[in-house]
Amino acid sequence: MSREEGKWDKVLQELGDFGVFQLKNYILISLVVLLPPVYGFSYVFSAADINYRCRIEECEPPGSGFITNRTLLEFSIPQIDGTFSRCNRFGVVNSSQVSCDATNFDRDLSIPCTDFIFDSRKKTIVSEWNLTCTENEWKLAFVGTMANIGQFIALPITGFFSDRFGRKAAFILSTLCCGLCGIIKSFSSSYSMLVLFEFLEMALGSGIYACGYVLGMELVGPSKRAFGTLFINSFYTSGGAILGLVALWQDYWRDMLRWLYFPCLLVVAYFWLIPESVRWLLTMGRQDEASKIIRKAAKRNNVLLSEETIAILHGNVPGKVNPVAKKKKKSYPIASIFSSSALLIRLAICSFCWITNTFVYYGLVINSASFGDDIHTSFILGCLIEIPSFIVSYLVLDRIGRRWTLCSSFLVSGIACLSVIFIGADHTTLRLVMFLIGRFGITISFTSIYLYTTEIFPTELRSSLLSFCSTVGRIGAAVAPQTPLLAKFSKSLPMVLFCGTALTAGALILQAPETLNAKLPDTIQQAEKMNNTSANIQ
Repeated sequence: MSREEGKWDKVLQELGDFGVFQLKNYILISLVVLLPPVYGFSYVFSAADINYRCRIEECEPPGSGFITNRTLLEFSIPQIDGTFSRCNRFGVVNSSQVSCDATNFDRDLSIPCTDFIFDSRKKTIVSEWNLTCTENEWKLAFVGTMANIGQFIALPITGFFSDRFGRKAAFILSTLCCGLCGIIKSFSSSYSMLVLFEFLEMALGSGIYACGYVLGMELVGPSKRAFGTLFINSFYTSGGAILGLVALWQDYWRDMLRWLYFPCLLVVAYFWLIPESVRWLLTMGRQDEASKIIRKAAKRNNVLLSEETIAILHGNVPGKVNPVAKKKKKSYPIASIFSSSALLIRLAICSFCWITNTFVYYGLVINSASFGDDIHTSFILGCLIEIPSFIVSYLVLDRIGRRWTLCSSFLVSGIACLSVIFIGADHTTLRLVMFLIGRFGITISFTSIYLYTTEIFPTELRSSLLSFCSTVGRIGAAVAPQTPLLAKFSKSLPMVLFCGTALTAGALILQAPETLNAKLPDTIQQAEKMNNTSANIQ
């Protein structure tokens, strides 16, 4: 930690690391952090598959409801493994004669459907634009893929905007962009328009969590950062549960989106409700604004500032080095990692773990419909199970270490996914339990990998390599929406992939150094001295 950083940490500690001022702002920030999982996974419901079947023109007039007339279906629609086909029907013997009679259907002639009847209990884009059968089902998965591709663009854009114009501005504008794109998306007149705004929404607005997280961390003192992470993450995962409840309440996907995205527009009030990051203001030379925020925080927390702090706020710091006399900090481009084979290996391991985390996490979320009797129940429970995951992460990371936390959580998730393969479809409760265990494990590893990645690389490259791993990790998120299509070939194939990648990541992470109780390495040389059992750098 630099002298400048330590100075302001002391000021924050004097204010109280997590007083009334910080609590009020954390609640406000966390209320917005409820939204990213809502928007990031809204396509799970808006693009959800629904029940449909052929409309038998000879027997059912246009606009007929989705009724199960088994007698009609048995002589008009073929069955596959005891299930009526959704995409094919029997041809008729005499096409010139319209007759709803079993003898008029040729059971040896299976033909593609020309018209469909949809289950009216849920209206998604499937029924809106007739996205049925093999030639169109990929379009449902592509909606989620485009949403995750948008995040590739959002990460660098949001980071640059946040560093240049402020955490608060990036936080608020990302939320507003997300809300506007989402509302426009709810009025989509075509599938292409929907996909376009799904991409734009994520490209412009998926930085909400990152901005809110950084803003929150920079408002509290050092001793409460771990608690702050638990606090904000608990709100984040609660947002997913809210999404499931709204989707259960609103049957029509357009109405669902409008209810979900309208609150984004209210965040404009945050320009007056929350402060800018003190640390960011100081790095931009805006000390007067930073001093006003600190004084306001002291008043709210009922703290009397010391003379030393008042001197700091006025810029009168004893022994302060003349900025002109400071030695210019040497910059280290990310390409300098190629000078170290050890760091290259760590980068490869961390990148694979990031890809695995996003692939398994998003894959389990998207495949929620495969577990339990109802997609809404399994989705909501999957979100709520993340809260104890955050608590466990908070408790074990400083006890058993980073590597073993990551390894064991990958193994738990992988084994849970593997067990699902051997559980029959009729054991829905047991399948749901194993799904929740898998979600529990992968959430712990997802939470831990952020911390581990910041500790394993040197200060001179830390930010660049964390951004690199996070961006590469989006590959897994982009591929995950395609996994339901694999189930068309083999129902167990998605779980096999989730299990295989998780177990591989669990084994690989043990090849990287432990960082528990280690001083953060500042240089490549210090980072190279870290070993697999201890990482105490002097």
